Amino acid sequence: MPKVPAGIWAIASHLNSLVELNDFLISADAADCMCLRRPNIETREMLSALDAMAANHCVMTHGMADWAQLSAASGVICGSRSLSPQTSKQLYPELLVGASVHNSLEVEAAIQAGVDFLMYGPVWNTPSKQDFLSARGLDSLREVVERGTKVIAIGGILTTAQVQQLKSCGVHGVAVLRAATDEQLMRELQQAFSAG
Repeated sequence: MPKVPAGIWAIASHLNSLVELNDFLISADAADCMCLRRPNIETREMLSALDAMAANHCVMTHGMADWAQLSAASGVICGSRSLSPQTSKQLYPELLVGASVHNSLEVEAAIQAGVDFLMYGPVWNTPSKQDFLSARGLDSLREVVERGTKVIAIGGILTTAQVQQLKSCGVHGVAVLRAATDEQLMRELQQAFSAG
């Protein structure tokens, strides 16, 4: 079983082509882990995309546990539209299984399912969630971290100061989406997480 990578996780969301994937691989190269979320690429290109990501990085899929197993990906992040963590763990015991969680009920259910990690947020306001999920804040994040399962914080993270705040809360990793398009910023965020 692979280990849950600590550090900066780069989310590739809604990629439309392998060209966009190549741009992402360049801009997010400093990431400690890469995640493929809701791709719009052709199904026949999915394995190529995942294997390209996994050539130099640990890779997770959002949902799509079957694709994770068929490729060089290390694990799957279960969300509201995917197989449950319990089912994913039963069907794919060789994969890391995480859960995307946003409140205490979801956190509890994921921990009871025995997930390897939690992706929790949004910590700060973020455009992709602004219409239906408010920021959870650092106090809420600390409460989740205290449960003892590895936590990857997500949501509105664009600065090294934010990464340092999240690290002080005890997170195992920090996931970014918008920042993953900026090669220099990604290097700075990764260095901020690794420092100390």
